[in-house]
Amino acid sequence: MERDLVIFKIHKPSKTYDIINLTTVSMAKQIAKEKKISFNEAVKIAMDDFPRGKAKILDVVENGFNCKVEKEAEQQDYDINLFSSYLVLNKKAYTAIGNHLQGCGEFIPLNCEKELFLFNPLIFEKEDEALTEIAFLDGFEDGLKSLAFKSDLNLIFKSSMQGGKSIYCNAAFKTLVKENNLTGITFNNDLLSIFA
Repeated sequence: MERDLVIFKIHKPSKTYDIINLTTVSMAKQIAKEKKISFNEAVKIAMDDFPRGKAKILDVVENGFNCKVEKEAEQQDYDINLFSSYLVLNKKAYTAIGNHLQGCGEFIPLNCEKELFLFNPLIFEKEDEALTEIAFLDGFEDGLKSLAFKSDLNLIFKSSMQGGKSIYCNAAFKTLVKENNLTGITFNNDLLSIFA
């Protein structure tokens, strides 16, 4: 008997501030400087290669990124922050679930005022093509109408059909977060929802 997959899209709670001021532009400037490449090449790496899993961050910037902690976010004091297509974990979250996530991606050091860890998911779960439908607008691809995956065995993963822009997880990851009383992310079983 086939079991139903239990998969969630990870969201940030409404009115949540980004914990760090790391933008594509600031990432690209640091990449360009470290790798001695043009700014435009570095932007492509930060905007496209990292989210799509074409390059590992640690292969590009060994010592991580320099950034600042946003004061409003610091006041919210969340343990996990959804940051673009990454998660930012504080020390409590890293200690509680960091070892569970090791096989799902890479941890990048953040050089800032607080001890924070940027987690870059590197697993792309295969989409169930029979249940995933591409949306079209005026004859051009415009995202997805529906999304389903073939497996929920990985704790955390992304979708290549979405360009790695969203982060998904299984029930075991949700349980880990709840059992360790970690704050800062919510879970939605509507895999294409833009709302928490």
